[in-house]
Amino acid sequence: MGAYTDDAGKEKSVWFAIIFDFHRTKTLQRLSYSMALVGLYAFAVDYVESELLHVDFKPPSYVFSMLGIVLGILLVFRTNTAYDRWWEGRKLVSKLGYTWKNVAIKLNAFLPEADYENRKYFSAMISNHSFALKESLRDGIKPEELTEAEPGLLKDLSKIYHIPNFFLTKICYKFNQLYKTGVITDMQFLEISRHIDDISEVVSSCERIHSSPIPFSYAIHLKKFLFAFVLILPFGFIHDLGYWSALIVMLIFYAMVGLDVIGEEIEDPFGQDENDLPFDSLCHSIKKNVNEILKVK
Repeated sequence: MGAYTDDAGKEKSVWFAIIFDFHRTKTLQRLSYSMALVGLYAFAVDYVESELLHVDFKPPSYVFSMLGIVLGILLVFRTNTAYDRWWEGRKLVSKLGYTWKNVAIKLNAFLPEADYENRKYFSAMISNHSFALKESLRDGIKPEELTEAEPGLLKDLSKIYHIPNFFLTKICYKFNQLYKTGVITDMQFLEISRHIDDISEVVSSCERIHSSPIPFSYAIHLKKFLFAFVLILPFGFIHDLGYWSALIVMLIFYAMVGLDVIGEEIEDPFGQDENDLPFDSLCHSIKKNVNEILKVK
């Protein structure tokens, strides 16, 4: 449900059907418990006001209008800031992929056809760097994803502070050896060095996004404002909708708090949340492409 297969065998989304794919809506799943509490709160407010206290408290409509405007500005800033970080991360991982493929294409032209040893080494090390960067941004390491390009290469990786830099240093050292032995020319060495600079910039930029989240005080301020808004929200609907106001409050809560939850999820786009970047598939794609370009089996 939610998709169909066209004549070319590609899966296409059906807009209306996607609405009912609740099992895929992680935001709704995360907020379902909170939504139930908010609905019970709105129901309790209505019951106490109309059945027990018999009061007629109805705040002026402009109160909700003003609060809604302020809250909307905060949510727009929150969403735009998080999306900018996600979009920059998307461009960076794309740059990582095409830069390493450019390096492989040029190495394929520079290295002798029979130099299988160096081809295999660079293929393994480029893949190692990509996988290491991915896990470094997730504060971990997966040795099973790495390839032993030279004896003892993967020994004691846990003792190395920055594993992506370790692999990039090894690659640069190998390039320098090829230059000194005359396998590649000075112009070829400078051309590849330019790509290595680009890779180093990608690493630093990804780490900047990962290590500098949106200020905690701002996130807390938004959550407090959202909480206060939800507390007074039922009073704006009780007199017109009665107990049905609980559903309206739940819907508004889902719309507003859902934006905050999505912002939290995508502000660090290198993780493994549903809406994070497909970094794992990118690394496998880099490995497959580099192996094919350098003719490594």
